[in-house]
Amino acid sequence: MVHTFYGCIRQHPRLGGIFERRLAGRWEEHLPKMEAFWQSVLMKNGAYKGKPVPAHLKQKELVSTDYGEWLSVFRPVIRELFVPDLADEIVAIAERIAQSLWLATFGTPGANPPAELTSQSSEWSGSCW
Repeated sequence: MVHTFYGCIRQHPRLGGIFERRLAGRWEEHLPKMEAFWQSVLMKNGAYKGKPVPAHLKQKELVSTDYGEWLSVFRPVIRELFVPDLADEIVAIAERIAQSLWLATFGTPGANPPAELTSQSSEWSGSCW
């Protein structure tokens, strides 16, 4: 899941560049961290020990719509890799994470995350397969 997703995100017209600038030469270090993160989230095994909110707050080139763009790549990857019920669960978790990160990064008191951070939004039309 992690390797497939990041293979796709690297092709995204905007996010690919952001990730590449941040991780150039360090992908082999980053991917195991993301594997541990998703293991912790999905299997609740405590494998990830990082702090995602501060890491995302450091990303000064992110704009509000980037979390929705991230999901637009994530959703089809997950739906391709998993059976529908499990894919829906994983996507719902990812949407909650994106909403939380968006609120931490761009939210103000009483703000609601953008609609593109829910399953009602459209998918990225880029191809990763």
